[in-house]
Amino acid sequence: MKVFVSLVALAATLLLPACTAQESFQNAENCVKVKIGMSEQQVRGIMGAPTGEDAAEGSGKTWSYLFGSATDTQPIRIQFDASGKVTAATCAPEASGSERPTGN
Repeated sequence: MKVFVSLVALAATLLLPACTAQESFQNAENCVKVKIGMSEQQVRGIMGAPTGEDAAEGSGKTWSYLFGSATDTQPIRIQFDASGKVTAATCAPEASGSERPTGN
């Protein structure tokens, strides 16, 4: 039984970086679809739930999504105004969706 548990733990450890890379690639691919003026609901439909959320100036907020490898991450940031509309989308430099992030 201990061997089985160890194998399951090892498999999960090996698969976790692959999931991170896939999620990162999807975030990059989807980021370029976010447009100024979109609602929070529209962004959530494209990007999914944000990894982080911070308050911004003027009662707005910024949602963050991960992009990069396990050791070199660059957040993708979507900024909203007080009414919940996108005012800016900052995709990682490589966030064109044409290349998968390296390092995982």
